[in-house]
Amino acid sequence: MGLITRIRKRLWIVTILMALALAGFIVMDMTSGKSSWFFNNRENVGKVAGQNISWKEFQVTENTLYRNASDVDYFGRKEYVWNQLIDKAILDKECGENGLGVTDAELKELEFGNNLSPIIQRNFRDPNTGQIAREQLNQFQTGIENNTMPKEAVDFWKIQEKEILRDRMESKLTSLVRGALFMPNFMLERHFLESNEKVDFLFSRIAYNLIKDEEVGGVTDEDINNFVQRKKSLFINDEESRDLEYCVIDVKPTDEDSAAIRKIVSDKIDGFKMSAKDSLYIVTNLGKWDETYLKMSDVPEGIRDSVINHQVGDVLGPYINNGEYCITKILGKKIIPDSVKSRHILRRVSTRQQYDQAMKMLDSLKTVIESGKGRFDSLAIQFSQDPGSGIKGGDLGWAYLGMMVKEFNNKLFYTGTKGKLSIVATQFGLHLIEITDEKYISKNNGVQLGTISETIMPGDKILNAKLDEAQKLVEENQKLENLKKAISEGKTYVMDYAGDLKANEYKIKKLGEESNNTVREMVRWAFESKNKPGNVSPEVYSVQEPVKKFINRYVICGLAAINPPGLPKAAAVRERVTEEILKEKKFEFIKKQIGQVTELKTNYGDFQTKVDTAIETTTNGQQVPFYGYEPDVVTYAWKLSPGQVGGPYKGESGAYIVQLTSKKDPGVSSSLETFKRFYKHPAYNTAPTNLIASLKKSYKVKDNRSTFY
Repeated sequence: MGLITRIRKRLWIVTILMALALAGFIVMDMTSGKSSWFFNNRENVGKVAGQNISWKEFQVTENTLYRNASDVDYFGRKEYVWNQLIDKAILDKECGENGLGVTDAELKELEFGNNLSPIIQRNFRDPNTGQIAREQLNQFQTGIENNTMPKEAVDFWKIQEKEILRDRMESKLTSLVRGALFMPNFMLERHFLESNEKVDFLFSRIAYNLIKDEEVGGVTDEDINNFVQRKKSLFINDEESRDLEYCVIDVKPTDEDSAAIRKIVSDKIDGFKMSAKDSLYIVTNLGKWDETYLKMSDVPEGIRDSVINHQVGDVLGPYINNGEYCITKILGKKIIPDSVKSRHILRRVSTRQQYDQAMKMLDSLKTVIESGKGRFDSLAIQFSQDPGSGIKGGDLGWAYLGMMVKEFNNKLFYTGTKGKLSIVATQFGLHLIEITDEKYISKNNGVQLGTISETIMPGDKILNAKLDEAQKLVEENQKLENLKKAISEGKTYVMDYAGDLKANEYKIKKLGEESNNTVREMVRWAFESKNKPGNVSPEVYSVQEPVKKFINRYVICGLAAINPPGLPKAAAVRERVTEEILKEKKFEFIKKQIGQVTELKTNYGDFQTKVDTAIETTTNGQQVPFYGYEPDVVTYAWKLSPGQVGGPYKGESGAYIVQLTSKKDPGVSSSLETFKRFYKHPAYNTAPTNLIASLKKSYKVKDNRSTFY
């Protein structure tokens, strides 16, 4: 009791200590990393051209545009929304200063008129017909004018309207810039010559792949630094970046896991064999099947030979296919026709009511034809809504396998019977179909299969073991050098490098698209202000298999470097530049080996090659027949005199020795104005992309995205 009394007397001390501790946590959270509330505005995700991009607006825009698009890349869609909002802010500012805008009448024409915006054309195009869904568009117009649209539709239209305005203003600003482009006559004359003067030449190529990387000393850090320095405009960064070193720990199923999955599948064989309704049994067991008959070459390799010798109703397996244990039942066998002749009566449908009406009509027509009271061709002319075949009595002529949409194709080649009528639904509507003739030339055997499968995935035991292993590596090696040493000594895994990662980065190529969320978390950690080069992330990151979504990799990483704005370190761009540097070094190696060349031949020292011909090549064409894109080689050939040999010249795929055989002078254009009318300024097509990019740089976009996601 005395102890409790003493504690009560000193309770004020405990209260103060708890308050100080809580305040300390709050201050630490508010001032640590990029999430600092003191130093960042938590309302705005960015700012440009005097406009704040609010996080609320960003979220509303994203949720409206991608409400029903869960399969769209999570970070890719955020990138799209960001660019839309930033571009709109810049264009508002720039167009305002240049007296450009979009009037209400113009906006209405873009939304509902005869000159629809590309945004409307994209969002309201019927995928089945390729035409604008005017009925749906008219419903939106009526709803807007009468103020009767549901909130979701109103939100969508407001976001879409911003896209339309942005697109229109960009188009106007681009037209203004394009109109200012000017080509003096000497440039026109040069481009006329380059476009029309053709050269014929002979050449030999010594391919770079004939030389091993070790023969030229590989690629050193010094090589990379020199290369980056020479091409600094391609590499210079305007913002900080981070370099990560990471290790991937693969999680693979054990033999025990594989055996357990095999048993799960095996236990379903008897039920599969005895099932009276195969489709129901397959669907119940999350399997897959359709009406398609496979050619033997398309049957899974694990059962291809067995299918030939087994009968309809037999179950094959278990066997492994694409990382799954499978059992497969033969549902049907038949000879697949090479081509089928058919006719149909089409009724287009877009609503449930139209579907019911069309089904009732076609069922009645089917009864009339089968009873002999009506002719198919006459009824097709009268009732078919396919203008192409309707006037021909519904005749579709001969079709080859795969020529029609899937449902129609399946009826013609797999489930239909010659002379019998069937009703089939496709994306175009409802069809009354009759197969009128079939051709069997190849006599291809087809087999219909139903398959039940289970993915061979790691069990909890191996998952926990690998996670423990990864966590132990992190806990025992909190410095990057120690981690690298432990990985090296273990001889089980390897460290990899990902350099020049920006604050909003979410991709590391070697880890694959499925790792985007993981990479985003790694980068966010790397940009925390408390982290210093040499630190190891305390978190073990996981990556999921892209289809079945089970964990198949753990990743641990450390911060290798913090790169200030400027040129990146060699390690950061090694993967990006290695191939180009090796080309340069191999070219110099070849050049040193063969020296100056005065004649074209098939061997140059130890290098064996052949002589090829390029006919009527232009410098604008930039292609060497059969060798692809080689702009420098064509230019070198163009500079030679007929009969002259030159080289070696550095190409994209090898060192070239060239002999010009002829040059066809196009003469002087009789009218440069004629040429000018169809020849665009070199910057004409690149202006739209480069314009927005240059404006973003000029307006100095403030980007806070990394503090939000």
